[in-house]
Amino acid sequence: MERVALVGFGIAGASLAATAPEGIELVVYDVAGPRCSSRVATGLVNPIVLKRRRVVWRAVEALKVALRTYPSELHSSGPIYEVLQTVQELNDWQALSDHPALGEFLGEVTPVPQGIHGVGLGKVRGSFRLNVIGFIEHTRAQVEVWNEQVNEIEANAGGSWTINGQERFDRVILAEGYQARWAEHFWGPLGFARTWGQGLHVHLTAEPGVMLHRSHFLIPEPNGSYQLGASFGWGIDHGDQDPPRALVDQTEELLNSARDWVNARIEVQGQWTGIRPNTQDRRPRWGWHPEHATLGMLNGLGSRGTLHAPLLAQELWAAR
Repeated sequence: MERVALVGFGIAGASLAATAPEGIELVVYDVAGPRCSSRVATGLVNPIVLKRRRVVWRAVEALKVALRTYPSELHSSGPIYEVLQTVQELNDWQALSDHPALGEFLGEVTPVPQGIHGVGLGKVRGSFRLNVIGFIEHTRAQVEVWNEQVNEIEANAGGSWTINGQERFDRVILAEGYQARWAEHFWGPLGFARTWGQGLHVHLTAEPGVMLHRSHFLIPEPNGSYQLGASFGWGIDHGDQDPPRALVDQTEELLNSARDWVNARIEVQGQWTGIRPNTQDRRPRWGWHPEHATLGMLNGLGSRGTLHAPLLAQELWAAR
């Protein structure tokens, strides 16, 4: 039995736990709190960059692994729809359905629901919403979790590791999210470009009832409200920062952009902020350390974490 310490338990850590092979004794170090980006993430699994009309990096294989990894009861019941506001946009969507890469994911056009201004909705095939907190808690219940801060990671002779001067492990995997304290300690600068986002909980006087995208995402919640967001902002210099407070100008930016395509009164009920573990080249960071073969990392998943995390977790285990 190989004893492995997993540092961090957001979507990356939970995916590593869910895809762990036989013969692994997994111990999770996790201090869940406001700095866990996954706990405010909307959980969209989306193979298309809708604003640019292109397929997400490794979308086909990532989607297959995600569907195998995430319990079906934690999926949303419907896909994402792109709001098409002009006849030209509708025609372009239908024309792109023959594209060799995009065509697999661009579905049929359906009528616009109540409360939305447009000429049609383009279905994004393969898309769904994951209940991220539900998945984290579902997976967390199956592993040993220590609510303990990691203050020391020491390499031992022979490739083993000691954490906090007490516990010995055969391997350590770092899945710290945007903080990346220990990953950057061992690997050096990883090219992080951390960004923060703000979203709103809103009530609509006319409810479309489906997940929509135009300038931002509009996502129905079980309690009858909707999530609107998220904004995109820079200024997160390092991983020690907490998510900033919600800003009035960001709220107005979200509302003003939504009013162009939401034909209903929007009432703000609450707001949230989070920090994305983005990288400068928009590529995740995963693999085993070039000098410490028993030290692994999965990080930098950015806004596509729910799509890519299971695939990259599976590949990390396979390469050990």
